[in-house]
Amino acid sequence: MCYTERESVIYNKLTLGIPPLMIAVGMAFLLLVVIFVAGCGEEEASDPAAGEATGQEAERQVTVPEETEPEDESVASVEEPVTVGDVQWTVIEAQQLDRIVSRMGSEEGSFVVVDVALQNNSNQDVTLATPFMTLVDGEGREFEADQERNFTHLDPEKNMFVDHIDPGSTKEGRVIFTVAPDSSEIMLKVGEGRFASDETGYIDLGL
Repeated sequence: MCYTERESVIYNKLTLGIPPLMIAVGMAFLLLVVIFVAGCGEEEASDPAAGEATGQEAERQVTVPEETEPEDESVASVEEPVTVGDVQWTVIEAQQLDRIVSRMGSEEGSFVVVDVALQNNSNQDVTLATPFMTLVDGEGREFEADQERNFTHLDPEKNMFVDHIDPGSTKEGRVIFTVAPDSSEIMLKVGEGRFASDETGYIDLGL
């Protein structure tokens, strides 16, 4: 390309007047700007995919069904039989008393007296012990049968802890419990009549 003398002078002033170091720095700066802009563009392009994955994960979490709560243990009522293992319990009547009267006299306190029937459907004898019949009140407190008062205030034929129950037979009797004076919402917790078994049933006494 041919330049006039005037154009050559102007070109030399524009180019030769700038130090080479400044030119190199400027080019390097421009290169860094180009790289930075290209990197941002890639990052922005990848963000929608990440957002979409996060949205899909949130959607999966929302659609997962909640775990089903275990059903409450069934509770029988007075005169309604409940089967525990090989035995069947039926509460005939339940009373909450502040005095018990028997041939041994009267005694004041806080008592629950339960008339109960136990049917032995197993092929072995069943002998009851106090842990097989306990009361549970609304505060979760448990009360075992009052062994002493069951022997002093009940006739032997009424005492559920006297003698064993033959296979296939039913025994009716009475059980005395000593409870806290403020006990309410009382249930009878019954077992199978064997220490090796942890099966239990509940009967709401309506007290």
